Amino acid sequence: MKNYILVAAIASALAIAGCNNVGTEGQKGATSTATVPTAENAVAVVNGRPISRTAVEILSAEVAQRRGDSGISDEQIVEELIKRELLSQEAEAQQLTKDPKYAARLENANRMMLSQIAAEHFINTAAISDEDLKKEYDQRVGSLKMTEYKARHILVDSEQAAKDVIKKLQKGEKFADLAKKVSKDPGSKGSGGDLGWFNPQQMVPPFANAVVSLKNGELTQTPVQTQFGWHVILREDSREQPPPAFDAVKDQLRSMMQTQRLQQHIGELKAKAKIEQFEKPAESPKTDSPKQPGAEPEKPSESPAAKPSDQEQEGGPADQAPESQEPVE
Repeated sequence: MKNYILVAAIASALAIAGCNNVGTEGQKGATSTATVPTAENAVAVVNGRPISRTAVEILSAEVAQRRGDSGISDEQIVEELIKRELLSQEAEAQQLTKDPKYAARLENANRMMLSQIAAEHFINTAAISDEDLKKEYDQRVGSLKMTEYKARHILVDSEQAAKDVIKKLQKGEKFADLAKKVSKDPGSKGSGGDLGWFNPQQMVPPFANAVVSLKNGELTQTPVQTQFGWHVILREDSREQPPPAFDAVKDQLRSMMQTQRLQQHIGELKAKAKIEQFEKPAESPKTDSPKQPGAEPEKPSESPAAKPSDQEQEGGPADQAPESQEPVE
């Protein structure tokens, strides 16, 4: 059943994190003070251009963040930076950035990097106190009702089929046996419709509301409809669960609040900015060349009901920011 009606509890206490922390996490290991790279403080010099030790630390931290534990040696990091510097110099020598296509990619990459730096700086300077975190905890988590329920259900395709199931159960047929015979839910059918223990927030509203309204041991007397079909539900038990402790969700709350404040900050920047957006210019209509006498007649166009091609239907790919290349192992 959970494969059918289990949904993400976006606002639940057990899934508070939800938002990525764009703070200092990605900079673990990059502790050196940035200096102008010179031959004296560099790890390598490529055609007169030095590669600083800070660059090695930053790339190493980025790789470790993506992989968890990079397992990449400093020698491999340096070798990768040398490769990048060689290709960068070649791009300059060939004046590739004068090509509008490449120039636009470079512009987007620079915009993305600067935006990440600005976001990181804002989060690092927007301190969130333990008092702020405790207040957020009390509002979002501490007051939540954490009642869990244990239930079984039988899923069928129509209201009439569900009514027939209810009649059979009222006549004494066992719920588990009937679920194994007729339920359309592959996730719970084999266990007699057993869903185990769950929080109502994990279920779609019509199903959750029906379970909450029942008493322990009680069966729904009318079918319950969701987007998955028609349900007959047996609530077997309920229990009160305490909310998670403050210390257990403190870091998740901090991450969430940092993201919220960053979004608010972006909104304030947008409100102050002068932003002009323009529609994509319409393409000029193509003019047909005049037909010559005796020319082959035109082929009839496709029926208006014809299915468009996949490209027409899906549209072009969205612009994507270039990802950092990882060192070759």
